[in-house]
Amino acid sequence: MRAQELVPSFIENGFIPYEPLIVRRGKPGTNFVVVEGNRRLAALRSMRVSNDQEIKAAFARHGLARVPCLVFEGDERQLLAYLGLRHLSKTKDWTTAAKGAFVERVLRASKDNDPAARLREAGRLTNTSTPALRLTLLTRRLFEKAHELGLSLPTSGADSETIFWHLGDAIRRSNTKAYLKLTENADPLESPGFDEDRFEKLVTWLYGNPKTKQGPVINSIRDIPDLNRCLGDPRATNALENGSSLSEALEELEAAGATVIAHLQRAKKSIQRAGTGLSEVDQKGLEEIRGAHKELESALQQFTGSLEVRAKSIKASQA
Repeated sequence: MRAQELVPSFIENGFIPYEPLIVRRGKPGTNFVVVEGNRRLAALRSMRVSNDQEIKAAFARHGLARVPCLVFEGDERQLLAYLGLRHLSKTKDWTTAAKGAFVERVLRASKDNDPAARLREAGRLTNTSTPALRLTLLTRRLFEKAHELGLSLPTSGADSETIFWHLGDAIRRSNTKAYLKLTENADPLESPGFDEDRFEKLVTWLYGNPKTKQGPVINSIRDIPDLNRCLGDPRATNALENGSSLSEALEELEAAGATVIAHLQRAKKSIQRAGTGLSEVDQKGLEEIRGAHKELESALQQFTGSLEVRAKSIKASQA
């Protein structure tokens, strides 16, 4: 939870009394339990036992051995509602992993036997739509499956949100779901159905694979729509499965649906773009370009020949 990040503020400002720890009574004869403010509590406890002289002096100067607390008197459901509204409605945001864990706690605390009703209750408590909760929980289940397959993915740290939603964004898309043969479980606490071999391939494309030492094919979450497009086409999908890059798979996708005219138009644009960079070419580069130019001329001559053959064939059929 990166509690140490709070220590500099405590050294400078002490504990701000307008943000007390929220606690509730434990079992009779026990201490109170902190339900809101555990990160601050962890930072204060680390200061209390620190050997750093500046930290020790600040702890004593600000009287941090005692901090204000507010006792929560409501029941479990009221506590869940308070925490949900505070953290999931953006008053004080949690990470997605923390949100998912909280929603699961809400679902397990519910007395309703209907999974859909429990999810609606969780949505009301957290002011979050049911589809959003389902996607979060589905992604958590798949993260668990990745761990079982030896594809452990980090769920904490600075990049955890991005890492989590690479998979979350991918599985909400139709082509990717169809590729995985993904079937959601009515109970979001239970694992969905899917093709494990294809799931491992998807995780590899998104994150890389520590078992095979393969790297990911995407550079950012912005590449995921293109990955989804490729998974809707057999040729592009096959290219990815055989180790091609995303750009190579996209070329297969474009070739699969392109007309002859579209190919020629792309070639024309590519040559025009190439011409704009000639001013920066040195002698060695110029020699390489001349070689590529001769190959291009040869390819154009072959195309011209094929074009004439087709024209004669059409003329003969009309005679």
